[in-house]
Amino acid sequence: MTTDIRTEGEMAATTAIPGLRFRAYRGLDDIPGMAAVADVASRTAGSAETRPVETMLAQYRNLTNCDPDRDVVVVEVGDRTVAYERTWWDDRSEGGRGFEAISFIDPAFADRGIEDALLAIGERRQLALAATMAEELAGRPAYLVRYTHGTEGPEIARLERDGYSLARRYAQMIRPDFEAIPEVPVPDGLQLRRVDPADPAIIRRVWEVGAEVFRDHYGESEWTEADWRQFQESPETQPALWCIAFDSATGEIAGHILNYLGQPTPDGSVVGWTEAIGVRAPYRRRGLASAMLAASLRIVRDAGATRAALGVDQQNPNEALTLYERLGFRITVEDLEYHRGIELPAVPR
Repeated sequence: MTTDIRTEGEMAATTAIPGLRFRAYRGLDDIPGMAAVADVASRTAGSAETRPVETMLAQYRNLTNCDPDRDVVVVEVGDRTVAYERTWWDDRSEGGRGFEAISFIDPAFADRGIEDALLAIGERRQLALAATMAEELAGRPAYLVRYTHGTEGPEIARLERDGYSLARRYAQMIRPDFEAIPEVPVPDGLQLRRVDPADPAIIRRVWEVGAEVFRDHYGESEWTEADWRQFQESPETQPALWCIAFDSATGEIAGHILNYLGQPTPDGSVVGWTEAIGVRAPYRRRGLASAMLAASLRIVRDAGATRAALGVDQQNPNEALTLYERLGFRITVEDLEYHRGIELPAVPR
């Protein structure tokens, strides 16, 4: 049995679509339809990212601070999934607790009222959850967080109309070919090596280094054992393609790029993702990231990629954007993070 979870006003805003209904998540059987919606929505927005079912299954089997029975809304027309939204919360590195949401809508059903309904449904869930945490959050900032593509003009207008303001700019960058990859020397005292993909100890150590490296990055939260399980299960974890930098004297990991090949896109291209670019604090400002990225371009090229891609925080204080542009990457799509403050109920003294 399907239960529509809109209010009367939200139903009225979307009745022009025959057979449309909003319902709660039913479990992992929903994932193929959700992945298909995310995939077509992302591609329409200009992203090179694919949304494999296996990747989303790994994510939903290991969610943190999210109860999918409560925090996921699925939108259907007949038996077809046409949109969904997930909400969750995180204690973020820059301070405060973010009550976050992301939604995907099949472009064939865009701008017909679904977006407004999902925004309202998600906010109700987020605000109700935040109210239960009022005592815990006393004296700390709390805010709603939403993500959208820079090409989504109507969604941006909708968020700004609802009181959200732009908090951060991200981007996807593409290197369209592997011509003229520069030779970048590895800093003295360091060496780049591949790792044994069958060695569980080194895989865990690389993950732990990532938790350390990204702990202070904007928007990050503490990594959990659920994150580790997701990392292990994800098809994007391809250690045979990783580029790891080691300290020659101590054998300690100095930095890493966790390269992987995405699924072939509809045009037949294969994207080599040069992601999780991280350098530990003692080894920064020596050119290690440049050396690892140049090596990673050769790694994904030799593995069969036809172009390379990565994501970047455009306001990264380490000037990551400049580094990636120097290595031949160019911004192709912008991703935006919007915030709105929450007024929590007063806590009795």
